[in-house]
Amino acid sequence: MADNNFEEDEDYEGDLEFGEWEDFCGEEQDPIRISELESLVLAEMPDNARVCVMDDNFPETTITREGKTLVCHIEDHIYTKFWVHKFSAYAFSNAMERAIRRMSNEGHFFSNQSVDDDDVHIFVRWEMRLPSDMPPSVVTESIREAYDLVYARADSILENSDSVLVLGKDTGASMDLLKRIAVRLEDLGYYTYIIKEQPDKPGESIIQKVMRHALICKFIVIENTEASGHLYEIPHIAKMAECVTVVLQENGKGATWMFEDGYAKHPHWHKSEYAVDHLEGAVTAAAAWAEEFVKQFGEYQKKVLPWMKPKGSP
Repeated sequence: MADNNFEEDEDYEGDLEFGEWEDFCGEEQDPIRISELESLVLAEMPDNARVCVMDDNFPETTITREGKTLVCHIEDHIYTKFWVHKFSAYAFSNAMERAIRRMSNEGHFFSNQSVDDDDVHIFVRWEMRLPSDMPPSVVTESIREAYDLVYARADSILENSDSVLVLGKDTGASMDLLKRIAVRLEDLGYYTYIIKEQPDKPGESIIQKVMRHALICKFIVIENTEASGHLYEIPHIAKMAECVTVVLQENGKGATWMFEDGYAKHPHWHKSEYAVDHLEGAVTAAAAWAEEFVKQFGEYQKKVLPWMKPKGSP
């Protein structure tokens, strides 16, 4: 993606005569192709102009200008009757929305993501901001790359299960804490599970239910301020199953000392204390730690395990 370090200037006015942009200022207009887009001087686009772009192998995009900023309104139209993918169109569109959230938090200039469905039609929309003096050819490539990035990340989210299991005391005010953790993780683009909210299966024990969800998740977040059944679950998910686990607990509190020395023994465990008013920040940091651990561990595996080494490497 191109370098997007730029500042907005609300007082900026384009120099091009209005007449040359008149076709782009009406309520309705015909879309143009990429070749036509690349002939425009986008920095001189009037504030009330809209450039709609449709072309082969290119997402439908409407470009507007706000000061020195181009706002690219990107839309992916999924027609479910002709959708061909291992995951359903509804699952994939929701994964795209989560992917946009994730990448926005990672520093991409994405915002205002949404998913709307109308019978067999699903629309995934988001915005990307670029400097208005960026050459149109670079704008075109940036839009194409943005779409490819979102599509690839959505595919990865579903393929690699970018889900998080949230454990801890799940009654009263403690349940509210679990939901705050889950909401923050969802804002970061993850799919979350709180065990109490998941349906039970006849014949399945509680620990089996926990393990079933833990093993499909990328990592586990445990709220450990007060004692509860999660103390029984920790040895199963964090020790036996070796799930990447982050333990959060309020400053100066904690459910038990029994696992305190485990953080030194098990590098895939991590503990973080938080102030109640800063729980969301602690969750963000927890997710960042877990992602980095998974990344580093994966790189180590590729170095030492013959069957995971890239083809052609010694």
